[in-house]
Amino acid sequence: MANDTANGPGIRLPWAGKLVRIEEIEQTLTSLWSMSHDNLRTGANINVRTSVLNLVICTPDIETAQLASKVLRDLSSTHLARVAIVVLDSNEPASSVSAWVTLRCFSMISDLMRHCFEQTTLLAKGSATRAAGNILQPLLKPDLPVYLWWLGDPPDHGDPTFNNLVDLSNRIIFDSTSFYDPEQDIRTLATLCRAAPASAISDLNWGRLTPWRELVIQFFDVPEYRPYLSGIQSIEIEHAAAPLSTPGRTEDGDVTPNPTRAMLLAAWLKGRLGWTISQYYANNHHDTASGSYHWEMQRPTNQRVSGQLTSSRSKSGRLGGQPSSITIRPKVHTVMRPGSIALVRLVSMVDNKEAVFTINREDDLDHVYTSVEVEQEMRQKRIVSLATNHKESDLLREELEITGHDYQYEETLQEIANLLEQ
Repeated sequence: MANDTANGPGIRLPWAGKLVRIEEIEQTLTSLWSMSHDNLRTGANINVRTSVLNLVICTPDIETAQLASKVLRDLSSTHLARVAIVVLDSNEPASSVSAWVTLRCFSMISDLMRHCFEQTTLLAKGSATRAAGNILQPLLKPDLPVYLWWLGDPPDHGDPTFNNLVDLSNRIIFDSTSFYDPEQDIRTLATLCRAAPASAISDLNWGRLTPWRELVIQFFDVPEYRPYLSGIQSIEIEHAAAPLSTPGRTEDGDVTPNPTRAMLLAAWLKGRLGWTISQYYANNHHDTASGSYHWEMQRPTNQRVSGQLTSSRSKSGRLGGQPSSITIRPKVHTVMRPGSIALVRLVSMVDNKEAVFTINREDDLDHVYTSVEVEQEMRQKRIVSLATNHKESDLLREELEITGHDYQYEETLQEIANLLEQ
């Protein structure tokens, strides 16, 4: 495998740095560090060659790789990493591997300190993609954790290229908001969790749900409403969908419909409440094309809950006899990005008193409206600021700060897989 492809017409990656041979990468990086040190204007500047982790970014094309490279700038202030961007182009008939290296430095605290990280970009074509793991392994710094950020749909677990990269990784990061086949891709992640227990699985979309989960929890932090947690009998979630006649991608590249965020939130609630799938499934509804679902559930009887939705699944109580339901449906929205949560409604019944807990995002995308209605009397209503755009770099930064498994997310994945089997 050679670098000849990189010198061919049309292939220019100025953002990726200097074109080098694979065996020259380490030597070239050392030279770049030396040049950077010589260019320091005063001895007070600090420019240290250090890393706290290896970050491998796998992309399906050069355009996506360039976008990922831009995201890295916002990470440099807190995460000094050796970065490898790997472009896997298996559609090319000719087999080749090209490599570029660069040193990316950014001023911190005026110009008195600079944070730098090494970036290697690999372009593998044809059958060379199958050797990506073997090519990459010598480029990783030993004794440091390896984070794999996989952009795009996850391949089947039987894919040899993906398996080799998984074997190298301590943590694998996806973003389900971009999944083109959300149901199948979620099933693939659930299978991966079981097949590769040594690797932690995470999802940037899970981070986007954090404020929504916190708002749900805050309802039941109020002592007056805490008893209604055990009486929840229905969960309704609406997700934004673009006004398209057929499923697909919008002009901005968003998948529509994309119910993954709604499914993650519903499955998290199901697990925290200890619900099980009812044997009476005649009313269950599953429409992949529209992103619409309905499941009949059973909730524990004689359940005693503490009001902590973040706790482990409740084991108390006798199952059966308490019907409940989960409903997910799309809501056409011209402004809200497809997949965004538009509405969460929990209906509870305790001592013959009905309480409705609602989080609603309307035309004001920067805020949500939360309300509590007890016996048709509005008890509480407020406006809560909610950022509509979670920067990808911020979500990725949070994932890089987690060293172990996010068991709550992994359990939620299994909950979704079980629901989709119904």
